[in-house]
Amino acid sequence: MKKTITLGILVLGLSFGACQSNTKKETAKAETACKGECTKCEKSDEHKVASNNAEAGVYYFHGDRKCKTCKAVGAKAKEVAASLNANFFDINFDQEENKELAKTFQASSSGLFIKSAKSGEIQDLTTFAFRNAINDTPAYIEKLETVIKAELQ
Repeated sequence: MKKTITLGILVLGLSFGACQSNTKKETAKAETACKGECTKCEKSDEHKVASNNAEAGVYYFHGDRKCKTCKAVGAKAKEVAASLNANFFDINFDQEENKELAKTFQASSSGLFIKSAKSGEIQDLTTFAFRNAINDTPAYIEKLETVIKAELQ
């Protein structure tokens, strides 16, 4: 009986260790595989904007890796901006050339901002966007449309 329990614990321990090791390898592979040069990768759609003269528009900031909510915030914002003929900027703040722009917007993590064409002020919609992009998509789209119409048209 003692041998069976010991053997069972050993097997579970090895299984858990093997899963963890494999996950780390796959994560490392994913991090080094994409260089943003392909058209199949989400990185290929990013725009580089000079930080000194940030244009009026919708700015979606994110890092190299995006969760489900981050992807929803960006995708819906891009759709709404396109439907209203507003500038949309997909900015990866992990890329060196975008760090200055991220500082301008004070974006140290994923975020959604609108830079007004009228006043030049930056409106932070991050909290609202991340609460509602998946849980209440119609409310998210409605607010985004309202703000874009008020600030960019």
